[in-house]
Amino acid sequence: MKIKSLALSNYRNHISSTMDLEEGFNVFYGDNGQGKSNLFEGIYLLSIAKSSRVSNDKFLINNNLLENGGHAQILGIAEENNHNIKAQVDYNISQAKDLDKTFRINGVIVTTQEFVGNINSVFFDTDDIAIISGPPLVRRKYINILLSQINNEHVKNLQRYQKVILQRNSLLKNIKDGRSNENELDFWDDRLAEEASNIFYERNKILLKIRENSRNFALGFNKNIRLDIKYLPKIGRVENDNFFQEYNSPEKIKSFFSISLNKSRSRDIDQRNTTLGPHRDDFGIFFNDSPASITASRGQARIISLSLKLSEAEEIKNIVKAKPILILDDIFSELDEIMREKVLNEITGFDQILLSTADLALIDRNKINKAKFFSIKNGSIKQG
Repeated sequence: MKIKSLALSNYRNHISSTMDLEEGFNVFYGDNGQGKSNLFEGIYLLSIAKSSRVSNDKFLINNNLLENGGHAQILGIAEENNHNIKAQVDYNISQAKDLDKTFRINGVIVTTQEFVGNINSVFFDTDDIAIISGPPLVRRKYINILLSQINNEHVKNLQRYQKVILQRNSLLKNIKDGRSNENELDFWDDRLAEEASNIFYERNKILLKIRENSRNFALGFNKNIRLDIKYLPKIGRVENDNFFQEYNSPEKIKSFFSISLNKSRSRDIDQRNTTLGPHRDDFGIFFNDSPASITASRGQARIISLSLKLSEAEEIKNIVKAKPILILDDIFSELDEIMREKVLNEITGFDQILLSTADLALIDRNKINKAKFFSIKNGSIKQG
């Protein structure tokens, strides 16, 4: 898969940016703070339907437009097997500063679920080191984005689950305050177990594949990095590491989780919150048998996070039968020359690679002699 053309209008500091992209390497260079990361964020948004950096869409709109009202847009035309896909995100800002967002595929308005997965890409930026050192929320986000691109039902599943959690938490508060009866939890517990069981199942299945792939990538980069991943589901009391071998279907997982929810009722009511479920999940990342967050250096953590991202790309390729677009933001800034060469050798096989750098000297042009180069300054993009 590749993006043939891209246009950003009033998106962050890109007032009007258009470009035609090529297969292979496309390199964007310029000083820090000029709009390279904003550009890549916008491209990735065409894959996952939301920003990878902020939760409030208003931060994506150019400040002048946000103050006065108007229209912002990200438009990309991608190609896969000689078939064009036109993906478009429109933001309309009223003078009252209300924001309306619309998704279109080939000119037709679609839902978020229908939008995600049409253009598959994998995005690595400097903040991805937080997958190793950050809170569980960051790791849940990583796995949710991956599953959403390869399984459209997962997006719907997550949305239904989040709605059930909100309803159950509201009921827990009412029970604690004496305004509702505990028996009312029966309905919501069954709904919660139904939605959660599918999420638990899919997360375990994909993490087993990511575990194997990332281990191989990490060893290829550095033979001294022995990487391991362990799923830590918030599913109740689990006696051993073989839980998902015994509970190997959503139906069996639902049965186990239903019992766990019942056991946690008193605690949940007391805390007015649902204490078990995928919204509390995590997965451990281990470096040479120790937690990577403690033992890995910053350079090693960068290689581990890149290995996870390349594993994500590998799994997307295996499932959708097409190579995703690889988006790498400032990947070389903290790597030595040997490691930069290894990374270039590893990513060369992708159909399209988008790279950014503040220092062109970090990129060996002999390795990417057919690359297309773009300079970025103050949100303005020029080829060459």
